[in-house]
Amino acid sequence: MDAHGASAQKQDAQNQRIGQVAARAGVSPDTLRYYERMGLLSSIPRTDGGYRLYSEKTIERIHFIRNALRFGFGLAEVGTFLRASESGRAPCKEVQSAAGEILARVDRQIKELQVARRALRNTLADWDRRLSTTPNGKPARLLQTLRAQEMPTDCISRRLKNR
Repeated sequence: MDAHGASAQKQDAQNQRIGQVAARAGVSPDTLRYYERMGLLSSIPRTDGGYRLYSEKTIERIHFIRNALRFGFGLAEVGTFLRASESGRAPCKEVQSAAGEILARVDRQIKELQVARRALRNTLADWDRRLSTTPNGKPARLLQTLRAQEMPTDCISRRLKNR
């Protein structure tokens, strides 16, 4: 490739439109716009026609943000960490502290799920007994046996819906 071709390729990498970048980063164009509004992306230059032009660094930043979200950080936290880093301050202690809070939250959720699993097993065992004594074709009224106090948490409905 000649110098002109390499320069043009570098220019193209610096001037990608929102749809291209969104597809490469695995997010929607709306997500990119939202990240920009939240201040998570550096200032995005625009063409005279108002089109945003993204660089490879933007794609790297999006991957960074998505990985942090998958880990459990919230967008506001990620923004705080990024702003601290961009201002020359290393937010490492804040990141570690926030990660510790995520771990504590996961531990609480695991305990809730273990309690819910026991309640589900007990309910299913009760339903097995009911069904074994209910004549064929007659209602066993299984759902009517559910009681709020027997399901000590609503974590099942919150976490397993829409999966």
